[in-house]
Amino acid sequence: MTKADTKTKLMNAAEHQVRQKGADGFSYSDLSAEVGIRKASIHYHFPAKSDLLTAIMARYAKEVLATLDGYADQIPTPREQLIAFIAFYRSALEEGRKLCLCVALTVGRDALAPETRQEISRFRDALQTWLQTRLEQLSCGTRTGNWVGDPQAIGAATLALVEGAQLAARSTADPARYDAATKCILDRLRQQ
Repeated sequence: MTKADTKTKLMNAAEHQVRQKGADGFSYSDLSAEVGIRKASIHYHFPAKSDLLTAIMARYAKEVLATLDGYADQIPTPREQLIAFIAFYRSALEEGRKLCLCVALTVGRDALAPETRQEISRFRDALQTWLQTRLEQLSCGTRTGNWVGDPQAIGAATLALVEGAQLAARSTADPARYDAATKCILDRLRQQ
């Protein structure tokens, strides 16, 4: 196994653990057993757990933002892109067994290193901008269908809604709670 393969496997295993159990729910011993290497080898790639958490958050942000940016090429309208965003957050639940990485890390925010918190903040800011742009394209600032209001405020509310809906669904391992929480905004989008 090459260094790059080992590092990727460690990051994949850590992301899986965090999304399922939270940042405090796993140790390097868990990763050692899952990946099949010694703990000392993990420390070679990530000297501290905070280094690993920061690395997986940065990678996650890059992947998610690339997916969302790809929506512009794949999905014709901002309305449909917003519907896809809500579906994307639902799929991160994996039927109620996990949370998206950002939400999972944010739950234990106070125990995170400043660098990890900064990655989370950058990611959330980028999501907010992405949402705001699509909402501006829907002309939220003027009466258009069911949308009235400031696109920045509606974007912030939308992000808070999908993140909170994930927590509600994960708390009972029931994705129907996510669906119930996001139904109102999906109905409004579908009426456009």
